[in-house]
Amino acid sequence: MQRIELNSYLEEKGIYITNKKIPRDKSEEDNNILKQIENIVYFHNQIGPYKENLLPRIGGAIGKEINNYYNQIILLDKYLNIIEKKEDLNSLDFYFINRGESLIKLGRRVLDNIYLNNFRGLIERSMKNYEVCLTRVDEGNLKVDIDGKIVIGTIRYLTYNLKEHDVYSYIKKLKRRQINLKVEEVINYYIELSNLKDDSREYLKALASFPNEELRIIEKYIQGKFICDDKEILENLYVARNIDAKGIII
Repeated sequence: MQRIELNSYLEEKGIYITNKKIPRDKSEEDNNILKQIENIVYFHNQIGPYKENLLPRIGGAIGKEINNYYNQIILLDKYLNIIEKKEDLNSLDFYFINRGESLIKLGRRVLDNIYLNNFRGLIERSMKNYEVCLTRVDEGNLKVDIDGKIVIGTIRYLTYNLKEHDVYSYIKKLKRRQINLKVEEVINYYIELSNLKDDSREYLKALASFPNEELRIIEKYIQGKFICDDKEILENLYVARNIDAKGIII
């Protein structure tokens, strides 16, 4: 019953769920990024404030990503202290020694920037407006037809969150593509279309500057979740570092 009620609500807003990946038009190019930003904004405008939490899985994700970033920095900082006491260092230990402090410094600068730019005010706005994020907003999960109908592959990751995080999710995906990405241009276009303020702009710039790819791999390594050898982990770290570098704009 709850699923039907949610789907009915979405259909009333012109939003239809296919429950499968949306095939990309072969004529679409990666440089059509701004069009997808338009689709994201249109989705936000159409869905509006969803005040009836009809489905338990529509939970709240406000602040969770930021808290996770804090935990990653703390984890790396503690691990660097452990390395200092080791006698036999491996290639990854040397990588962390050479790279760790700069990663921690950048991460803390990003998080400080977030809190200095009205983070609490953004949270209050999001909660007041019952803002909903689709989370997966790439071309494979969100499309707007020529008649204005919104087609979505899955709403599995639908959540209450700052709507800026949908754009951040898209930016993270774009950074992994082999394209010439102008992150600040994407952010500015979104801010303009959404009629948001400078605090939202600075929030997105800070998030886009966080070394999330590299720290994600480091976190996984420290927690013992890798099954590959050190050489492969190092290769992954260098790839992640190059991805993160596409977004450093603060």
